[in-house]
Amino acid sequence: MRERAWPAGLAVTAIALLAGCASTPPAPITTIGELGAAYLEAGGECADLVEQYRAADSDPVVAACGTDTELILAASADEAQGIATERQLQEQTVLVSDRWVIRDPALESIQQELGGQIVTLSPADGPANMADAITFDEGGVVEAEPVPADGEPEAPEPATGIHDILVVIDPECEYCDRMLAANGEQLERLADEGAARVAYLPVSLGDEIGNGYASTLGANALACVADSEPEAYRPFQSALVAHLQEQRFDAAAVSALAAEHDAEIDECVQSAQFAWWVRQATVRAIEQPLQGVEPLRGVPTIVVDGVTFAGDVSDADALAAFIAQQVPVSG
Repeated sequence: MRERAWPAGLAVTAIALLAGCASTPPAPITTIGELGAAYLEAGGECADLVEQYRAADSDPVVAACGTDTELILAASADEAQGIATERQLQEQTVLVSDRWVIRDPALESIQQELGGQIVTLSPADGPANMADAITFDEGGVVEAEPVPADGEPEAPEPATGIHDILVVIDPECEYCDRMLAANGEQLERLADEGAARVAYLPVSLGDEIGNGYASTLGANALACVADSEPEAYRPFQSALVAHLQEQRFDAAAVSALAAEHDAEIDECVQSAQFAWWVRQATVRAIEQPLQGVEPLRGVPTIVVDGVTFAGDVSDADALAAFIAQQVPVSG
């Protein structure tokens, strides 16, 4: 749901809530009034719910009470889950079920009456094979244990006798798309032929409500693929970054794109399973030196054997020449 400024002079309409004696809400809930009544019957204490302005009939219906209570009725269950995920990334806690979402201080007691799932951004382990980057060499994916929710990634063993390349991207970043379009095949070939160890680190720097939190949710989708189908990571990464230059993040569309690359990640994408890890990995990249050089300053960033590439990321020949000039660590 997009944030909008309230039009000057526009009157708001209070919702008429009818108190009922049923202990459970009617199913399905089809109006914001029904949702409000169900909320009150479940023990919600904020009765002064006011329906908010909608710029278009297709927008979710929202009723608010003060600053801590919000009831949302979406057009579909998928849209409701997407709204819940956006609230999660705003570090809000919500209750979601079917087409509705509730934000309120008493969610646990409300859940006991209404059911649904409480969604919040809480510490969780990272994906398999990403600590924090996913790494490829001539043997394919270099296996790595998930980063513990309260821990740090283990330092990778230094590459010896071959180039050590780290590529940092933001899935929403236009220049990351240009870089992968120009250099993706070259980087894959260097790894697959044993000339380099190539690691990819997705970070979240460009989140906006307007793009559907494409940075965090895109990085989460990449983590989902790394966790379940790591061999599909590189082609999916290129496809995803290109896709996000054309449209805002949509969980169903991204899951379908992953399925085209033989990765089934629907539930992982819908629940933003690795959003916590994305946030922590991004902080680590910003605060800690990459390959011992310096912390992340922007995306895309390519570090080769401890030297940061300063050329045009869309110039494949320039990158190839830069890599050839670097001296790998000797065994």
